[in-house]
Amino acid sequence: MREEVSITAQTQAVGQHDDDLAAIERASTGDGDAFEMLVRKHQTWVFTLAYRMLGDHAEAEEMAQEIFLKAFRALKRFERKSRFSTWLYSIATNHCLNQLESRRRRPRLQELNRSARREGNPSPLLDQIADPTPGADQALERADLRRLVQEQLLTLTPEHRSILVLRDIQGLAYEEIGEILRLEPGTVRSRLHRARMELKERLQPYR
Repeated sequence: MREEVSITAQTQAVGQHDDDLAAIERASTGDGDAFEMLVRKHQTWVFTLAYRMLGDHAEAEEMAQEIFLKAFRALKRFERKSRFSTWLYSIATNHCLNQLESRRRRPRLQELNRSARREGNPSPLLDQIADPTPGADQALERADLRRLVQEQLLTLTPEHRSILVLRDIQGLAYEEIGEILRLEPGTVRSRLHRARMELKERLQPYR
């Protein structure tokens, strides 16, 4: 059964890769509709990666737009040696890491201003808090846990944060993560282990 599931998953991945290549061929000639198709297909996980890395919805939306713009401009340099999604993950991850480095150099005041804006904005989680339907309490507990994990995730180093997002949130294979971060699979595993242990330690006081 596991082999059948694996084969099915591989077949679907190949099919999706072929679909991407067809759209890439058209988009690289200036076909905006073809690139829009690629954006629609991959925009959810690009935004998710940016949000998990940066911790701010507005900033993540802006980053996602910049990532796709950067990918569009570099499309002719895509060599087809890897999947388009892997190539796009590399662009997205590097762009977020660069943004974190830029943020680190900003005055602390800018960071405080962004936090104040974030706290003042309505959150989709508020809908769950106000929901009187059965199961709302459980949904709130899950929302609280997700929020807590996200808060602690943002306290990790960018290197640990990125590898946790790619593996434990996005579900990428070790080999693909290695290709994205330019690391050997063994290094991916050891760094992931250290990142998990660090996050676990930071979550320990809340248990």
